Formats: sequence, structure tokens, C-alpha cells
Amino acid sequence: MPINILSSCSETKSFEQAPGSPWSSTGCFISRHPVMTGAVFFLFFWVYRSQYYSGDGDQLSRMIESREPAVWLVQTELASQAVFKLVYQLLFPWGWDGLSVMNLVSSAAGAISVYVLLKFSLFFVSADPLWTLLLFFSSGLALFCNGHTEYYTLFLMTLFYYGYAGVGYLRGRFSMLHASLAFSAALWMHLGILFALPSLLILPWLKGQPRDFGPLMRGQIPTLIAYIVKRFDSLLKITVLGLSPQSNFVPLVLEPDGAQFYGMFEWGHLADILYAWIMRSWIFWPAIFWSIAAFGFSSLRQPARLFLLAYTLCFTVFTLVWHPNLGMGQDWDLFAIEAAPCLLLLLTYLPVFLDSSFRWTALAVAASASMLIVYSSYLAEARFYQRGYGGVELKPSKAVVNNFTLNGHKKDLTIPAIREGVYIAKFINNDESRVHDFCIAVVPGQTTEISLAIGPNQGRGSIVPKSAASPDGGAESISPNDNTP
Repeated sequence: MPINILSSCSETKSFEQAPGSPWSSTGCFISRHPVMTGAVFFLFFWVYRSQYYSGDGDQLSRMIESREPAVWLVQTELASQAVFKLVYQLLFPWGWDGLSVMNLVSSAAGAISVYVLLKFSLFFVSADPLWTLLLFFSSGLALFCNGHTEYYTLFLMTLFYYGYAGVGYLRGRFSMLHASLAFSAALWMHLGILFALPSLLILPWLKGQPRDFGPLMRGQIPTLIAYIVKRFDSLLKITVLGLSPQSNFVPLVLEPDGAQFYGMFEWGHLADILYAWIMRSWIFWPAIFWSIAAFGFSSLRQPARLFLLAYTLCFTVFTLVWHPNLGMGQDWDLFAIEAAPCLLLLLTYLPVFLDSSFRWTALAVAASASMLIVYSSYLAEARFYQRGYGGVELKPSKAVVNNFTLNGHKKDLTIPAIREGVYIAKFINNDESRVHDFCIAVVPGQTTEISLAIGPNQGRGSIVPKSAASPDGGAESISPNDNTP
């Protein structure tokens, strides 16, 4: 049982209040300072920020760093890409790259997600908020927050807020317009929220207020604007880049020439479903089923729980019918979004669920073990052994129109700050149609200088006749300046 037993610090109405539910002193402190708690977790996420690209992360980084044309909008994640791009524009003069920007934005969005989750817990759940944090950090959702190199952390904070606003509407805290706008905000972050549209449409019915369909529709004006931007981007002279497929359902039967990995009823699909479930949380659904078994199906009759159940099941359907283009090992984070509303639903049962010593112990052991696994992933992704920064200065033998990339990312010839490591470099001499390929070693605290011989017979290329080129295709002269290992 908790140590430092105090009376409950919650002063708001909850779903159920177990007799004498005790709070720890830390839980009471968190309840009084949710903003400070979020700020502390931002620092934690930043310290453990991920140092590798997951999923589409490398491509996202290139889009963030793009200049001509600059990529501000992506079809399925309109506002998410815009946020990344805006932060990059602000921090680029200080040497920030795409990965660092994604780290910063994802860490901040993770802290906001924790804050919103705590607000939900404090206003609608009378259990110690330490339990809320334990359950969150026992799930794959926590891996969104340590500088995750995808859009999903921005989506996560809006998923939590939509659930918070929806329950707030049913409990008289927010208006229908507020809840509808929260849904629209989530849609601008990721179109995946459209799977949860039924959960929005049933809100007025659950509250018995059919006239609230008017405010609901007004709250969808931002959704209409998103549709216009996506559908008529050419007429509006707006560049909206396609990244992910907008319709990618698992086929009933695998086509021989199809791009999918499996059909709906194949073992490979089942294996991926189980893998995605374990990655997002193997605890939430069993705990919910246990709660329903313990307290009866009548416990689901509360409007707020019915809303959260519908919200969760909408995404459960998504996880069953959507196809992971990159393979479930890389795309698991897309399928993890179901855990957000599922966690909110589980939290509503916590006060009575924890009233049993056996359930208290079982949940604490399972969540603690899972949290340790999440922390091991934090350590692996943080790569504390490779955090140093050095510089790169490329010196061509003459000035030419060029395109210089490191690991496929376009760079200036002088890079004041770049992570340590070995990079695959490509210098394209556009004036003479020659290409130079080489590697660059970046050492922390030092600048690696490279002298590159430029000319029509240097490097490789198909435009210059072979007879005019040197036998070895041209040699690059690399001067490490005592900076390469």
C-alpha cells in the first residue's frame, strides 16, 4: 500500500470514490503543481531524447530541413509538419538540424501530454496521480515523448485533450463547441482521428442534448478548412506534400502483385496485431476487462465511460484494418495511438479497482515491470556515448554551383555544429556534371576540414566522355587537419 498516507487531495467529482482512497504526499504535490510536473518531465524527456531515426524519421528530417521548395504541409499531418518547420526556421541560425528540432518538439509535446493526462486524472479520477503516471510510463506511449522522430507526439497530446474535453462536456465542465474544436485540432495534427468521428457524433446523444449538434458542426469548421487545403492545394497555390497513404487497408485476400504484406485472415496479420498490442500496452485492456468483470457491465452505463469506450474501439478497429507499410517493427507507433483513449478509460476505474489489495498489487507489479522495459528503451535510444558535436568545413578547389549532402541531408559547405560520427558525403558539381562520394568523420569539439579537387576530370559522371576522364575517375584530396580519427 502507499506510504505517507494522506487524505485525498482531489476536490472534484470522479467516477467512483473508493472508501478512504489514500494519496501519497508526492501525489498530492503533483495534484497542486501539474504545470511544474510537466516541466520536470520535459527536462527528463530532453535528457533522454532519441538519437536515431524511427519510422519515417529520416525522411521527415529532410523535409524539415528543405529550403527550395520548403515543405510546410504534409497531407495527413498538416499542422504537425508546420510546427516542425516553424521551429526549425527559428533555430536553424543557431546550428539546429532536423533531428534536434524533432527532439525538441516531441519532448515539449510529451510534457504537454503528461500535463493534459494529469488534468484529466485530477478533475475526473479520484485516484493518486502517481498511478496515472505509472500507467502512462508503462506503455509505448511514453516512447513518443523522448524526442520521438515522428509526428505522433503532437497527435498524442491532442488525443488526450479530445478525450479530456469530451468527458468534460458530459460532466458539464466544457461546451460541445469546445469538445468539437478539440477534435478538429487533433485532425490537423493527424487525419487518423477521423476513425474516432463516431465518438464525437454520439456526445450530444449521450448527454441528452440533441440541440448541441449545432455547436458540434460549428466546431468542425477547422476540419472543413483542412479538407479545402488538402483538396484544392493547387488552386490555392499551396504545396501539400504526400508522405503516407491516405487509404491503406489490409486486403481481405492478398493480391499476388500487391504491395501489402498479408491478407486480413493470414497468420502474419495476427502476429502483427499481437505485436502492436504488446508494444502499446499489454496491461490496459486486461485491466479494463478485469474491472468490468468485477463491477459488472452496468459500470459501463455512465455516459463518460460509454464515450471513452467508443473512442477506444474506433481506434481498435483502425489497428485491425490498417496496413503497416514499413512493417510493424517500424510502424508500431502509428498503431499505438489506440492506447491513448484506452488509458483514459482505464483511469476511470482506478478508484474502485485499487480498493482491492490483490488488484492493487497485481497492477503495481505489472506496470512497474513494464515501465522498466520502457526505461531500457529510453537508455538504448538516448545513446549517451554519442552525444558530442563537431564541425565540418568543405573547401572545393574552385567555386561551382553545387549540392552537398551528408547521409542524404542537404548541408552548407560550412557546418558549425553536427553530431559526432561517420557520415556518407556526396558533393555534386552542377557546373561540370561531376559527382564526388566520400566519408567524413566528425570528432567532438573539433572541425574536420576537407579539401576537394574540382574539375571536369574529377569525380564521376556520365556527361563527360570517358576518354576525357582520368582512369580512376578522379581522386578527392581529404585533409583531416588532425581532426579525423
